[in-house]
Amino acid sequence: MSLSVILGSTLGVASLLGAGTATLAAQRPAIDSAQLLSDIRTLSADSMEGRRIGTPGGQRARTFLLGAMTRAGLTALDSFPRAFTTKARAGAEVAGVNLVGLVRGTKQPDRYIVVSAHYDHLGVRNNEVFNGADDNASGTAGVLAIARWYKAHPAEHSLLFVLFDGEESGELGSKAFVEHPPVPFGAIAADVNLDMVSRNTKGELFAAGAAVNPWLKPQLDSAAAVSRVKLLLGHDTGSGQNNWIHQSDQGAFADKNIPFVYFGVEDHPDYHKATDDFERIQPGFFYRAVETVADFVMRLDRSLERHP
Repeated sequence: MSLSVILGSTLGVASLLGAGTATLAAQRPAIDSAQLLSDIRTLSADSMEGRRIGTPGGQRARTFLLGAMTRAGLTALDSFPRAFTTKARAGAEVAGVNLVGLVRGTKQPDRYIVVSAHYDHLGVRNNEVFNGADDNASGTAGVLAIARWYKAHPAEHSLLFVLFDGEESGELGSKAFVEHPPVPFGAIAADVNLDMVSRNTKGELFAAGAAVNPWLKPQLDSAAAVSRVKLLLGHDTGSGQNNWIHQSDQGAFADKNIPFVYFGVEDHPDYHKATDDFERIQPGFFYRAVETVADFVMRLDRSLERHP
């Protein structure tokens, strides 16, 4: 699509929605697409051995991510790594490491939005490497991309960029984080979680959370109006697999009554299979999905003063 078509479409939508939306549309975060793809390729390479918690592959991924956070200029709270020990679903004790970086807010530095993703995956099984390109190298690379942009364009509230370990073993990292947060618990305003955002044949990205916290819906609706993917609200009511609230790390925040929005796609044929490789992502959709999440973070940041 040509730049003139994109700009024409954006300005046309913005004019229908009013000057405030037009301003935000014009300020849509510009994500570094080349770095985004480089990061997901690196994280989902065979050399990372599927990034399972407590494995050399997980450590290798963490070393890469620490370097990326440092180069992005994020601020460490004591240090980027935050180790934890807990029990996995099977009852065995397991040690993991979350990574936390900060961009200080310009107006409300003592109130925090968490932007998160899990970097672990399933590891090696039966001599097959489960690379987890979409699940969740995509969300991890997306968080890094958003962090870089907000480092250059700080939000009004402080942003905590958090990469969780152990999601595939039962959301271990996020549960440890909310039990022992690096900032005062009451200062955490919301969590924006990315898990599987790099491919969908229908061009659909879902946002779950507005049914639980309806005040988030206007911000999501305005993001959807200018999004270059089909942003749909849902998967946050009812029971069973169709309700995603507790199917990724946002569940730990929901259990603590912290508002959340979970961005992700519906399952595809490579979900939790050894075929979830970099070659199967959709780069254009991936870029536009991360751009949409970054844009929503901006809208959320500017709406927080109206909400407790």
